[in-house]
Amino acid sequence: QNNMASGFFFDPVVALRVAPLVSSTCTLLYGFDQSFFLNGLNGPQTRKESKHLIRPYFQWFWSSGTPFVVSLIAASFWGGVGNLFVRRSSLEASGSFRWYAIGLVGSLSHLLFVPLVAPSIRDIVKGKEGVDYNERLRDWTRVNSIRTWTVDLFAWAAFIIAVGKSLQ
Repeated sequence: QNNMASGFFFDPVVALRVAPLVSSTCTLLYGFDQSFFLNGLNGPQTRKESKHLIRPYFQWFWSSGTPFVVSLIAASFWGGVGNLFVRRSSLEASGSFRWYAIGLVGSLSHLLFVPLVAPSIRDIVKGKEGVDYNERLRDWTRVNSIRTWTVDLFAWAAFIIAVGKSLQ
């Protein structure tokens, strides 16, 4: 006899297994979106006109987007941690335990890039005198692209492998 408690309609362990993959997918896509849309402000046809828009736009973007990104990183990290403790023996047997560990380290590694982007963010958000906002935005999008294509992609790939192995 199946009921909700047995996982017929909803299996909380499956949700836990998949959760860091979902949140890391969102992190990865958001990173790509950030670069795509913000680089548009620095394109040859928009650069001159966007000079006066970058600061107010980025202030809004930063204050709105930061809590979202931090919550996604937290969800990936803590989802990975949770997976290391729930039915650990089945994860070890499937070979997915280490992939969850790798994924959570990858997701947390997103924060290693903060010192590289902090000066650009500070200059744009605080409105430092004489700053070329286009150049500071370019600096930020370069680091964002590197971060997205390295640690964010790495975490996502690790969670794909972890989920695939754990749900076989």
